[in-house]
Amino acid sequence: MAVADPSPLRFTAGSAIGRTVRPDASSDSHADAWRTISRVVAALSLVIIGARIQLPQGLTVGYLVAVLLLPVWISVLPRYRGGVLLMALGGAAALNGYLLTGLARGSAHTGNGLALQNTFVLVGTMLAIGVMLWARTLLPLWSVGLFFGIGLLVGIDPHGILAGGNPWKFVFAVPVAVIALSIAMVRKSRGLELVIVVALAALSAASDARSGFAILLLTGVLVVWQLRPTSNTKRASTARVLLGLLLVAGIAYNVGQSLIVDGALGEATQQRTIAQINTSGSLILGGRPELAATAALMQHYPFGFGSGSYASSTQVLVAKQGMMAINYDPNNGYVDNFMFGTGFELHSMIGDLWANYGIGGLLLSVGLLWYVLRGLGHSVAHRAASALLIYLAVRTLWSLFFGPWYSSATLLTLLIGMTLLPRLGAGEKESTT
Repeated sequence: MAVADPSPLRFTAGSAIGRTVRPDASSDSHADAWRTISRVVAALSLVIIGARIQLPQGLTVGYLVAVLLLPVWISVLPRYRGGVLLMALGGAAALNGYLLTGLARGSAHTGNGLALQNTFVLVGTMLAIGVMLWARTLLPLWSVGLFFGIGLLVGIDPHGILAGGNPWKFVFAVPVAVIALSIAMVRKSRGLELVIVVALAALSAASDARSGFAILLLTGVLVVWQLRPTSNTKRASTARVLLGLLLVAGIAYNVGQSLIVDGALGEATQQRTIAQINTSGSLILGGRPELAATAALMQHYPFGFGSGSYASSTQVLVAKQGMMAINYDPNNGYVDNFMFGTGFELHSMIGDLWANYGIGGLLLSVGLLWYVLRGLGHSVAHRAASALLIYLAVRTLWSLFFGPWYSSATLLTLLIGMTLLPRLGAGEKESTT
């Protein structure tokens, strides 16, 4: 993480009733005991949220834990830049989704169960971010990532359908990456981080994980980039880094595509990639035809559909026409059953948030994009971004455009909890420790 939390952000369990620790409380045995208990609770909460233990209607045990801890973490929000605004955007999006569902009743097929599920996932994610921010005040950032990664690993279903097909790509890649890069943060060694990133990239290449390989490739490039000399102007440096990130991403995309086309990731991946490029003229459009469907739907239904709305035959037809425009054949089970069979699944966080929560969801997407870019740019500008933070940020930026909201929300929780910048009091300086 770019900056550690300032010293005033040290809370004990007494924060739940509005008390903060006095400067001399560290010498008190009771205060020490409460601090220890608070840290244990924070660590267990991270594991539980990361595990995403499912309950009915889209609820998880982690969401319920976040609700129970609300009196503790709510006071932490104002201490982070954008914390209150982010919660407001999430709440407004959830409300807008319900309003759109109500307006659609009578003219479209809607379901209260679907509305509750989508609302719980959105609100639960926002509440879980609050727990992440509170945990930052009690635990070092490497342990925040480690405990969350352990939760991801605990939550794996070894008998799941995806586990039998390509277990590294679909099941183990992300949890192992989060855990390994969290441990690397302890050593604060760029060399160790690069070794781990290269090893993970090699595993992704061998497992036909094109997006995973590209994300790790860009992660490694940004880790190396931080070895450059520092800039004298913090604000200008951060702005230049954001522009540089776009350039580096473009270079990494072209290099990665060239490697795949040349067969570096295997013959099967090579043939599939070439076919997608020949079909749509672009690897991104060929690999993510859902983008064309999203663009067509946005053009015809700019206000979205609602958290409890199902796609009508007319809306599905509009989406299919958009996909056919890039030479993709949408008359298959994937489009009919996965994308529109149980609601709207547009395979991008931005698309899903817009479809389910309308303009409110779109504004939330913009806010998330801004917080991720600002946090990443600030960290890299100060040469203080860990490989873990870079990996999470790059993966989330990818998911904002190319990853489903539901499956991406878990890592988003960890990333936003790590990247929101703390507000500094008078005379305080940012720390990189």
